[in-house]
Amino acid sequence: MFDFLKKGSIKENGKLRLALLLGCGVLGILLILFGSGEKKAEKEVEETPYSTATDELVIYQDYLETRIKHLCESVSGVGSVTVVVTLSGSFESVYATEWPDGNEEYVILGSGSSASPIYLSRSAPEIAGIGIVCSGGSNDHIRRELISLLSATFHISSNRIYITEGS
Repeated sequence: MFDFLKKGSIKENGKLRLALLLGCGVLGILLILFGSGEKKAEKEVEETPYSTATDELVIYQDYLETRIKHLCESVSGVGSVTVVVTLSGSFESVYATEWPDGNEEYVILGSGSSASPIYLSRSAPEIAGIGIVCSGGSNDHIRRELISLLSATFHISSNRIYITEGS
């Protein structure tokens, strides 16, 4: 099979065998390095449902806080604003259901491994409370103005909004 290794001097055969051995060794190391790199990349990209849901809530909470901050800063007499929003629950997906035999069941589309429930909508978590620290927050007129504005805009009761003066 490797007749070319038998020809020539012992010195040449030794060098050729050593070169082949080193080449195979380097190739093996490269396969190990690059083969495991793909698996690591897949593991890094893969996220757990918990971290995805938590990240999504944090992004939504930041979005609401930024929106409220800009809204409050646009009111006359209000200076620098810091906002904290508390959410109740998390995002909720709504799927189509039916009631055969008095038991609620999801409406399934497809069969076998391609079967999946019919997705209808997704609702965001409700705002449980809003805390605002701002310059001008000690003025009763500004406080009432901000509470009315936020209550109407976000459909939450006024007792879930607290506003105070910042330093």
